[in-house]
Amino acid sequence: MEFLIKSNILNRNRKLIINSELIEFDDFNWINNSISKFSRGEVASLRYGVKFIRGYSFIIGRTYCIDIKSLDDRIIKIRLISLYGIRKTALFKKFNQILNAFFDTHHKDIVGYYLEIFESGIQVNILETAFRQSGVVINENEVSWEDLGTKTYATYYALFSKKDPTIYKSFSYLNDWNSAVVYSFSKQVLSEKGLLNIKTDK
Repeated sequence: MEFLIKSNILNRNRKLIINSELIEFDDFNWINNSISKFSRGEVASLRYGVKFIRGYSFIIGRTYCIDIKSLDDRIIKIRLISLYGIRKTALFKKFNQILNAFFDTHHKDIVGYYLEIFESGIQVNILETAFRQSGVVINENEVSWEDLGTKTYATYYALFSKKDPTIYKSFSYLNDWNSAVVYSFSKQVLSEKGLLNIKTDK
C-alpha cells in the first residue's frame, strides 16, 4: 500500500510504501538526505500510539506516532499531528490504515521468527520477559502457561498469574518496542497449547 503522509498542515506530502517486500518512507531532510528503506527481513520492531498535546490548561491536539526499527537500529518515524480537532478523524483513519498494512505484512514475519525459535525448544526473550516451554518468567517469577492470564487494553497489553495477580507485567504499545509481538506471540502459544479457549482475560 502507498500513503501520502503530511505530518501537519505546514509540511509537504511524503510517500510511505508498505508491502510484503519492503517499507520505504520519504523522510528526506537537509540533515539526512536519503529516503529510508527497509527490505523484508530487515524490519525488527514496532511501537505506536497517541501522544496528547497540552496547552496551558487543556489538551489542544494529538500526535499519532508510528516508529519502525530495523535490525541495525535505523528508525522510521511517522507522525500525524492534529491541532484543535483539525483533520482528527482523517488522521486517525490513516493511522489505523498504516498499522493494518504493517500487521498484514511485516508483523507476521517478526512473530513467526520468534515462534520458530520457541517451537525448536529454545527460550524466547522479548522485552525482558522469558518465554519457556514450561511457562513465562514475569519479574523473576515463572508462571506456567496454564496459569497465565492476559488482559488487553487500548494502550497496553498485560500478562499475569491467575493464581497471584500481583505477579504482573504490562507492555505499552507507545513506549515499548514490539509490545504487539508479545501480544501475538503469547496468544499463539496459548492457542497451540489448547489454552486460549480457557478464559485468560479478567
